[in-house]
Amino acid sequence: MQLNLHLLLPEMLVLGAALAVIVTELLLPPGRRARATAFTAFAGLAAALGLLVSGWMDGTTGSAFLLVKDGVHVTGWSVDAFSTFTRALAATGGLLLVLLSVPYTRRMDRGHGEFYAVLLFALAGVMLVSGVGDLLSMFVCLELVTISSYVLAAFKRNDVRSTEAGLKYLVVGSVSSALLLMGIAFLFGATGTLSLQGLQAAVASGSPDSLLVLGATLLMVGILFKVGAVPFHVWIPDVYEGAPSPVTAFLSTASKSAGLVLLMRLAQVVLVPATGKPEAAWLWLLVVLSGLTLLLGLLGAMRQQHMKRLLGYSSIGHAGYLLAAIAATSAAGARPEQGITAILFYLAAFFFTNLTAFAVVVLVGGSQSPSGVSPWAGLARRSPFLALAMVLALLSLAGVPPLSGFFGKFLVLHSVVAGASHQPLLWVVAGLGALGILISLYFYLVWIGEMWFKDPAPELVAQPIAVPASTRALLWVGMLAMLGMGVVMGPAYGWAQTAARALVGSAP
Repeated sequence: MQLNLHLLLPEMLVLGAALAVIVTELLLPPGRRARATAFTAFAGLAAALGLLVSGWMDGTTGSAFLLVKDGVHVTGWSVDAFSTFTRALAATGGLLLVLLSVPYTRRMDRGHGEFYAVLLFALAGVMLVSGVGDLLSMFVCLELVTISSYVLAAFKRNDVRSTEAGLKYLVVGSVSSALLLMGIAFLFGATGTLSLQGLQAAVASGSPDSLLVLGATLLMVGILFKVGAVPFHVWIPDVYEGAPSPVTAFLSTASKSAGLVLLMRLAQVVLVPATGKPEAAWLWLLVVLSGLTLLLGLLGAMRQQHMKRLLGYSSIGHAGYLLAAIAATSAAGARPEQGITAILFYLAAFFFTNLTAFAVVVLVGGSQSPSGVSPWAGLARRSPFLALAMVLALLSLAGVPPLSGFFGKFLVLHSVVAGASHQPLLWVVAGLGALGILISLYFYLVWIGEMWFKDPAPELVAQPIAVPASTRALLWVGMLAMLGMGVVMGPAYGWAQTAARALVGSAP
């Protein structure tokens, strides 16, 4: 056994901050808890991000722990450029989530430390997922994210919609966890190992038996539940609408990225074995699911009258784009590095864009409004700054240049077109992706028109929306990131490419 636990120091800092916020709430009077717990959580995530950036610059790699028995890899957790990139992305998103949560937690009468503690536990799980080397560790880390998400979704104890969202998420998530665990059991029965290296060797050794195929299919299905792919998307609209807005922001960014990171790793293990001959059935399944996910997400968003449900269906559509890129990386003869780079850049752009949108949702959704009156109508007259931030976020989600969302979708569709030369069915997905940009632009422009060209209700005109300093900082970071990653995409693309090469085993 090899132990280098200092490589896990960023995760230890996040977990330590989770315990610290609980102690902070116990020691301080009620009036100071919201700000102090937010500061403690922010400090822990900032320290973790600093260590990750330092490790990236130093090129730190290695195994935090590794267990080998009789020359067979049993379990382990490794650090490479891919895991460092995804951990840093999760930590950055966590910092922005804390800033986004400050206005929400100030309205709470209790549970400030609990909220930030559970959020930090979930973020630690997202960070740990990226470096797992065996299926059992993968399941434990993913469940840390999932179980924490159940609690967060139902955190508004006295709100029926929040409780309903938590229960729906619990039921669907339990089924997905059961399928995931059953797939792991079948894979162990077929290969005699839980390590990803052992699974890759078993798939590459020849034609896999039916037990291995069944186990891999159940494993993929369990993770597709977490991502929100069709037909496993049914929980997303209701949970996104009922959960507190900061929690919805977490589910749509960090939680979704955990499933996508695992899919990228498993694609290299199951779909692209060492022989370079992926199993056509799994590849076709991913291609079909990506097309259906993209289509249903975009068509479902067209008729939504609630912003959080709109963003929920929108996130399903974005999952379709990312699944298409994963399928493209798995096509025989394709360059996996190209698709993985596109996915990582897309995820980074999506983090900043979606968190900017939800920062506006937290403030506008929390403002006083009479029943039946849309708080979004005439938002530009009540708060031009919030309206501008929301317009940039929606245009970036639609894929309008020169915002980061445009280059994210461009890179994804470019990788899909490149893969289509080896898997013709990907041409259909590429066409759906291009059509999806036009469809999404339509319903996003409808909401932009609502904010800028409609008059607000008379009773809302006299209610300007105050923007706290924390939210203002988040909005500026998000808007600058959307513009910066679009106008000067080279640095972010280079970092994503380095991480992708580490995952596929290419030389940097």
